[in-house]
Amino acid sequence: MSLLFKTKLILYFDFEASHSLDVREEPHPHLWKTTLTFTGEPLKGRIIDFPALESAVQETLSSLPGCYLNENADLLTSAMAFPTCESLGESIFTLIRERAIARFLGENPSLELLSVQVTLIEGDRVYGSAVTELRSS
Repeated sequence: MSLLFKTKLILYFDFEASHSLDVREEPHPHLWKTTLTFTGEPLKGRIIDFPALESAVQETLSSLPGCYLNENADLLTSAMAFPTCESLGESIFTLIRERAIARFLGENPSLELLSVQVTLIEGDRVYGSAVTELRSS
C-alpha cells in the first residue's frame, strides 16, 4: 500500500501598522500577525528553498510595517478604504501570488499559495482572524 501525502509550508509575517475605520476614525496601531500557507510537489526533498521564499515574502510585504494602511498604495483599493483582517488578507494574497510566487515557478511550477490568515492584535487582546483562500470552481 502506498501513501499519498500533501505537504504544506507555513510561513509567518508579523507587522505593526495603523489604520482607521468608520467606527473608529482616529488612526490607531495594531499588531497584524499573518500566516501564509503554501503547497506544491516536493522536488529534491523540498517544495521550495524556505529561506528564499521567506525573503521574497518579506520583500513583497516590506511596505506594510510601520505604515498607515489607509494610504498604502501597495494594497488593493478595498483594503485602503477599509483595512480589516478580511481586506488585508485579500491584498496580501494578491501581492504574494503576483510578486513573490512568480519568482519560483521556474524552480517548482507546482508552488502555490493556499491561504493567508490575518490576526488582529491590540495590546494583549487578540481580536480574531480572517482566512483568505481561493474559491474552488
